[in-house]
Amino acid sequence: MTSYQIHHLNFLKIAYNNFINREPFKSEELVQDDLDFIEEFKELIEAFTESKPGVHDHGQDFIDKAFRRYPELAHLIARDLLWYFGGNNLHNMTDDEIAKFQRLDEMRFEAEDKGEEFDYINKRAGLFGQN
Repeated sequence: MTSYQIHHLNFLKIAYNNFINREPFKSEELVQDDLDFIEEFKELIEAFTESKPGVHDHGQDFIDKAFRRYPELAHLIARDLLWYFGGNNLHNMTDDEIAKFQRLDEMRFEAEDKGEEFDYINKRAGLFGQN
C-alpha cells in the first residue's frame, strides 16, 4: 500500500470513528438500516486495508450513500475521500476544492516521477492554507 493510500485509509478510519460516536449510531438500539450502514463501513475499511478488487468502486458508492443518507454527518468525512473515490462524490465538492485537489495530485505525480518522497499531509495543508 502506498503512503497516499495509507492516508486515505486513515481518513476512512477517522470518519468511521466519528460516525459511531454520533447519533443515530451511538444509540443502544439501532435500526437495521443504521446497523447495515455501519457494517458496510467496517467492510469498506477491511477491503481497503486488504486492497481487495473493486474497493474503489465500493468506496465511491459508499461515500455517496453516506452523503445522501446522513447529510447531517457528511462534515465528518474528509473531503479527501470525496476526491479519492471520485464519481458522484465530486458533486459534493466546490470548484475551488476540485482545483486544489487536482493541483495536489499534480504535485504528487511530479514528485513520484522524480523519485522523490511526497509528504501528502504537509503539502495538502499548505495548498489548503492550513499551516
